[in-house]
Amino acid sequence: MTITKTSNFNEDDVRDLRLAFDPDGTLESDLREIWTVIKDGVDEDVRRFWRPFAGDATPYHLGQDRIDDLVRRDIDYTELKFTGGLSQKLIGKMVRRGRASSMDRATEIAFSAGLLRSYHARHARLSAALTGEPATLSRLTHSLYTLYALETSVLLNGASLQRADQELADSAEHRSKLEAIDRSQCWLEMTIDGTIVTANRNLLSLMGYTMTELAGRHHSMLCSPEDRASQDYLDLWANLRAGRFVQREYRRRTKGGADVHLQATYNPIFDQHGSVVKIVKWATDVTAMRQAEQTESARAHQFRQEAETRRKAHEDTLSKLAEIVDDIGAVTRQTSMLALNASIEAARAGERGKSFAVVANEVKILSGRIKDATSTATNVLTYGQQSIRL
Repeated sequence: MTITKTSNFNEDDVRDLRLAFDPDGTLESDLREIWTVIKDGVDEDVRRFWRPFAGDATPYHLGQDRIDDLVRRDIDYTELKFTGGLSQKLIGKMVRRGRASSMDRATEIAFSAGLLRSYHARHARLSAALTGEPATLSRLTHSLYTLYALETSVLLNGASLQRADQELADSAEHRSKLEAIDRSQCWLEMTIDGTIVTANRNLLSLMGYTMTELAGRHHSMLCSPEDRASQDYLDLWANLRAGRFVQREYRRRTKGGADVHLQATYNPIFDQHGSVVKIVKWATDVTAMRQAEQTESARAHQFRQEAETRRKAHEDTLSKLAEIVDDIGAVTRQTSMLALNASIEAARAGERGKSFAVVANEVKILSGRIKDATSTATNVLTYGQQSIRL
C-alpha cells in the first residue's frame, strides 16, 4: 500500500517565456517606455491591490505595518517588471508570488482580481497620456497586456508548483505513516463480499500462509468452523457492507490450526459517490497477552486453592488446640478444688497440718497461673479463628 506522486511542474525558464511572449524582442523596450508614463500612479495601484488583505475584517488579518512592508516591496517589484528586463531573477519573484497566492482559493482569486485591476489602472493612465498617438497607444497596450499575460502564466505555474510540493509532502507523510503501520501491524485488503485481495508480510507470517494461498479466497478461511458459522460473523459483514466501521477482538485460525487473538479494525473504503468499494482490516496480535492472562488466571486459581487448603488445615489445628485448652481448663478447675479442699483440711489439722497447708497454697498459686495461661490461650485461639473467617 504505497503511494507515490511526482510533480509535473517546473519553474518557468526565461528563454521559454521570451519565445512565447516576446518573439520579436521588443517587449523590454516597450515596458521601459510604459514605465515613464505610468510610474506616478504605481503607489496607489499597489495600495489598492493590498487593501483587501488588510485588517481584522479580512480572512488574512494583516496589520498596517505588514501591509506597508508589502506595499514597499511590491512597488520595487513593479518597477523591476517594467525596467529590469526579463530575467530569471524576475521570474523567480513571480513564481514566489504565485506560491504565496495558493494558500487557498480565496487568496488566489484575490491575487488574480487585484492584478487585473492594477493593469487596467495602468492602461487607463497610458490611454490618457497617448490620446493623440493611437499607433503608439496600440503598440504599448499590446506590450502592457503581454506582460500581464506573462505574469499571470508564471503566477499560475507558481501556484501549481506550491500545490504540487504540498501534495508531494502530504504523499510522503501519508506513505511514511502507512509504512510505519505496515512494519508494526497486520493488514488485509478484501472486496465487499470478503474475497481477499492482498495482505502484508506481518499477516502472512502470523497466519502461516503465502499470498498465493490467500489471494482470491474468502476471509472465512481464517476463521474456525464455529466462528465462521456464528451470528457475530454474519453481523460483521452486514455492518461492513452497510459502511459501518467495526472494532473489537477476534479469534482467528492459522494454517496450522492454532488459535490467534487479534485486536482488529475493519474499515469500509468509500468511492467518490459514497459507496463501499473495499474493506481494509488492520490488526494487532494480542495472543501472547491473552495467553499470559490465562496463565495468570490459572496461577491465581491454584493459589486460591492452596490458600483454602492451608486455611482448612489451620482451622483444624486451631480446633484441636481449642480442645486441648478446654481439657487444661477442666484440669485447672479440678486442681483449684483440690487445693481448696486441702487448705480446709490443713486448717482443721492445726499444727500438724501446717506443712500440708503450704503445699496446698502452692498448688493453689500454680492453679491460678494455669488458669491465667489458659485464658490467654483461649483469647489467642479466638482471635485466630476470627481471622480465618474474615
